[in-house]
Amino acid sequence: MARYAKDNRPHLKPVEKIQLSGENTLLRAVVAALFLLIGAGALAYAFSRLFSTEPGWRTIEAGSSDGPSCAQEFTLLYELGAGEQNTTSENRALVQLYTRACRTAYQMFNAYEGADGMVNLWEIGQHPNETLQVDAALYHRLELIQFYGDRTIYLGPVFARYDGVFRCQDDSQLADFDPRLSQEVAEEYAAVAAYAMDPAQIDIELLEDFKVCLRVSEEYLAYIQENGIDHLLDFGWMANAFTVDYVGNELIQAGFTHGVLSSSDGFVCCMDDRELPYTLVLYDEIDARPVQVGAMEYQGRMCMVNLRGFPAAAGDGQRYYRLKSGEIRTRYLNPEDGVCKSSVSSMVCCSPVLGCADLAMRAAPVFIAEELDLNAVQELDDNGYGVEVLLLQDGQITATDPGLTVTNLREGYMVVDIHRWSS
Repeated sequence: MARYAKDNRPHLKPVEKIQLSGENTLLRAVVAALFLLIGAGALAYAFSRLFSTEPGWRTIEAGSSDGPSCAQEFTLLYELGAGEQNTTSENRALVQLYTRACRTAYQMFNAYEGADGMVNLWEIGQHPNETLQVDAALYHRLELIQFYGDRTIYLGPVFARYDGVFRCQDDSQLADFDPRLSQEVAEEYAAVAAYAMDPAQIDIELLEDFKVCLRVSEEYLAYIQENGIDHLLDFGWMANAFTVDYVGNELIQAGFTHGVLSSSDGFVCCMDDRELPYTLVLYDEIDARPVQVGAMEYQGRMCMVNLRGFPAAAGDGQRYYRLKSGEIRTRYLNPEDGVCKSSVSSMVCCSPVLGCADLAMRAAPVFIAEELDLNAVQELDDNGYGVEVLLLQDGQITATDPGLTVTNLREGYMVVDIHRWSS
């Protein structure tokens, strides 16, 4: 056998070395630079698309803040690009302002904990008979409460305990919190309500230069100490009404007016003064479930409150409890006795002039009652603020304005003028 195997490779010509001319080298460099520019341009375009914002309607999400915020309670629907500002810049500025406003509102109106560098509602309640300096925004809302003579804010001790209703997993646990099921609890709530309704026992005094003093009598202080109460003030079910007004006003003042802000519990601020059509979905309860029964059309700047005696939205489990009997407990407590009440299934109040807090305090005595007072409903617009009311009950939508437009009516429902109300 041969030492080496026969070379069967085909015969190839020797490789020739070709020297490229300088012209070809220059051409290659130019082509390479051209492709580099095209690639860089494509990359820049991709990044611009990634970080730019297209015009149109968007749900604006609050960004991260330095602490807890109330943003999760709200939805901001906004039309970006409707003004002259660059859409991407507009979105960035809007998110920053919305984030900051939600954080500030959470701190300012918080009834359960203090806030660094700010005297909030909790801080006022912790320092009875002391003069404190507060932010102008909180001061003006306390002024509004005094104007309406609403005493809900002084039901703090009742709200703190009654909220246990919504943490119950079974009807058997309700007796510790529900005045309708426990005589002892009813008497406790009634005692606190008696103090809350009496300005001589507890009242916020508004002083000059945005200073306030929570005046509390010696008698009530003794009662507070004896019963271990440390929670005197609470906006209760109206908290988000004040927040919507504050956040909405911050956006309007900064020029962000092409949208609508709404809370999960029925408070709405439409900031848009253009003649664009908006709708408010109307719900009623049918067979123990929320059902859309119509939609109220409106346009222009408008504030609305929708008070419901039944759960209808995600998260309502924190505000409503349905017993096995079908009865429902709500956070709409009557300040006279601390018991929840609803005179109708649902009540909507709206105004192009008044804020949500105004409307809430006007509507409260009508809605939080055993029976509906039609005369009181018609008097809600006694000062000509354009207040309109819708009442939903038993297949009927009753309106104070016969010209109010309600569309998409559910079969069996009808819209009637308040003068034709039938209970």
